[in-house]
Amino acid sequence: MTAGMILDRSFRIYVQNFALMIGLTAMVHVPILMLTVGAPILRYSSDILGGLASLFAALGVLLGLIIVTPLVTGAATKAVSEKFLGNEVTALSALKFAWNYVWTLLLIQLVVGLIVFGGFLLLIVPGILWTLSYSLIVPVAVLENSSNRTVIRHRSWQLVKGNRGKVFIVMLVVVLTQILLGGSGSLFIQLSYGPESQVGEILAGIVSGIAGMLTYPLQAIAVTLLYYDLRIRKEGFDLEMLSRAIVGSDSQHD
Repeated sequence: MTAGMILDRSFRIYVQNFALMIGLTAMVHVPILMLTVGAPILRYSSDILGGLASLFAALGVLLGLIIVTPLVTGAATKAVSEKFLGNEVTALSALKFAWNYVWTLLLIQLVVGLIVFGGFLLLIVPGILWTLSYSLIVPVAVLENSSNRTVIRHRSWQLVKGNRGKVFIVMLVVVLTQILLGGSGSLFIQLSYGPESQVGEILAGIVSGIAGMLTYPLQAIAVTLLYYDLRIRKEGFDLEMLSRAIVGSDSQHD
């Protein structure tokens, strides 16, 4: 697939499986959204309650970074993969599957984040190249059942090698879509109510959280499709799938 085809198919998969994708993000993001939105509401009613709410909101954000982000990313990757391969999957089964990879994904994303940060300090360009090269670490870890962080990074690098331009275009469009959809509504509310408005702050938080849940699965879908596209190009993955299907059919007849 070309970059345009991957983007088109990513949006189509998202629309066709909207309930599944939103179910994955809502299960774990809604409680955190309630904490982050509830903090300003309580802060305006009572300083003590507001302080406690802000503390819980901060803990919620930390919990989101440590557990929720790798869990949802892994679950979305698993769900998209099953849909791509023509299998049935539920939000609960995908989350249950991804739970086994939370620690691996957390560590590998932390390591890659530090590497990329170092790359951006080296005149930006290395950071961009390393970001693209390590963009497939999640599907490699989850779909290939790998826990070795060095192997995961090397595997992603090898798959992306020679195709960074395509990966760059796909990721750029997805990220811009997330920024535009995620930030435009919140910015509009803040401009409408004013920066000092209590109602505006609360509504902006709600809109931002909902927009984040709506747009979050797009990146997982696009990255998973890139992963399979590059495996097909470099490893003949479509032939491997066909071979397995033939073997499975022969065994059933026997």
